[in-house]
Amino acid sequence: MAQISRPRNLFFVFLSGILLLLFFNLFVTGSGRYTTHKSSTLKETRSLRRHVVIATDFPPHFEVYMVIAWTMSKLLTGRMESVHVYTDSLGFNYPESVRHSGMFNLTAGGSRQGLKAAGTLVKDVASNTLFDDDGDVGGQIDMVILATCEIDMKRWSADLLRIWDARPAGQKFQLVCSVHDGGNIGWVGAYATEWIARDALRLLSISEHVASKFVQEFRRFADLKTEPFHSSLFEYVKVDVHYCIAPLPPLPHSKHVFLGKRGLANAAIVGNLQPQRRNYDGTFKDLLRSLIEDAPAWGYLLELSDEGSFQPDLSSDLTPFKLHLIGGGEHPIPKTLKNVVIHHRDLPYPEYYALVQSMDIIMPAFAENGAYFEALASSAIHTAVMTNVPLLATPRLRDAYRYVDDDRVVITRPQGITEIQAILALRTDLTKRVPNPHNSTRLKHDVDEMVKLGWKRPLSEFSEFKMDLWDKNEDVIWKILRDL
Repeated sequence: MAQISRPRNLFFVFLSGILLLLFFNLFVTGSGRYTTHKSSTLKETRSLRRHVVIATDFPPHFEVYMVIAWTMSKLLTGRMESVHVYTDSLGFNYPESVRHSGMFNLTAGGSRQGLKAAGTLVKDVASNTLFDDDGDVGGQIDMVILATCEIDMKRWSADLLRIWDARPAGQKFQLVCSVHDGGNIGWVGAYATEWIARDALRLLSISEHVASKFVQEFRRFADLKTEPFHSSLFEYVKVDVHYCIAPLPPLPHSKHVFLGKRGLANAAIVGNLQPQRRNYDGTFKDLLRSLIEDAPAWGYLLELSDEGSFQPDLSSDLTPFKLHLIGGGEHPIPKTLKNVVIHHRDLPYPEYYALVQSMDIIMPAFAENGAYFEALASSAIHTAVMTNVPLLATPRLRDAYRYVDDDRVVITRPQGITEIQAILALRTDLTKRVPNPHNSTRLKHDVDEMVKLGWKRPLSEFSEFKMDLWDKNEDVIWKILRDL
């Protein structure tokens, strides 16, 4: 999953503080994507796993594992239940900052929940007196969630497997692998086969298409006649989806965004500037072509500046359009678009989310190689939902990221037009600006429908949509806690 290059600990402080303050008392039930179980009707035929740890050797995936921890912490609220996160990202006075957030209790001595150094994970999993618990599970950790398995398994798999084998029957812990990239499966053959053969591993993905990719790959592995794949029984591995949507509050309007007059004025491409993942050059080419054809429709003068750049028309009734690139890295921006395209890099998390919340629309701008549609999850999708910004999506994207297949949070662009053409039509409310060289009645209908629905989505609809997702998240976690 693509990550934004920015100071990470600031976000950890920011996010963990708001999660509990806003939504700690939220307890709802819902249905999962792959196997549907209503939380209210789950039968406790197996012991509830009560002592859960989430560990990672790759701290940047805060936005994934902290939401898992949040969902867990809402459900594991009993005296003998606990959630701990093991991570080495503890700088910038982090422990003291989150102590008062309410999400994790870091007080010394008998704390129910908290954060621990990653280096203590193996020792703690090996302990049978870690918790004061007189239940069936005793004082042991009974579930380990690795937040980025393609990295975390290399560090911990051998030690954890040794501990698992040493435990008596009935006291084994469940290993859960959080996965983000179905195209990166080398770690499965290297580390996962022995876990799968013991029926001790299940997967937790952040999007349906990634889950589907792993299911396909595991079925392929199950058909192999070579060992250790054939005897590991890959076909029985359970794969679930947990959506990494954090409950962000409304933030102050970003200082980087001009409060304009009217019209769709600010679009963003979110993620590190990696041309193999996002089509920057194609987007710039489309935008430049459209500006040359009709600069006033974008809020710019027809005449270029002395430097050869388009200049905003401050007398126009339309706000000059800006395309924001939000992420680390570098990519050349054409000189003609110097005043149109703005690159924001290395923002602290609060500023980053304030900036994204200030956008009118998020453009995926996915590269044509299809990785983000077939195997890899893009952070831009869940970022759009978290920040209440409509996502410009095609039917192909809605099919891959099924959790956003909902008009409450997306604007559907026909694949016969480009993102820039769609934005211009939405900005001007004029479908005639969209080329239709073959006079397709179906394309015309879809463009008309897109413009009719408009580019704004009510905050109330985003809120309802996210409540539905949190329903599903809780249901999935209940399933996992009960080994269903």
